[in-house]
Amino acid sequence: MKTVISVLSMLALIFSAMQASAATKPTLYSATITHDGKVEAQSPNWIHSTEYFSQENYSANYKIKLMPGAFQKAPKYCHVSTFDNSSFEHTFYGVAKLSSKPSREEVNVVGLMQGLDRPSGDSSMSFYLVCGK
Repeated sequence: MKTVISVLSMLALIFSAMQASAATKPTLYSATITHDGKVEAQSPNWIHSTEYFSQENYSANYKIKLMPGAFQKAPKYCHVSTFDNSSFEHTFYGVAKLSSKPSREEVNVVGLMQGLDRPSGDSSMSFYLVCGK
């Protein structure tokens, strides 16, 4: 009987440790956003809307509004990566990066053409966005 109780106690302890470990793992949020600011795909459903504004020969700005309650606190991290191959210049000179610290309400991204030896023209970029709690 003592062995059964000790085995059950050990199992309860292991289960509690596994449950606590699972609760501390970060949740990832990902999205694919097109060059004109449309959300092509997202997992889970965490983006409410996007605002897109392009400044000719300068930058393209994306204000990504998050769903209310998607984040209780500001995301601990976000990462942006371009995948735009609409032109040779976009493939080799196109850059997307965060333009401010992410908040519970929004994430701001800027698209740039860095390194061109002429005016950049349209700096709109398609990009992946990943954020974590």
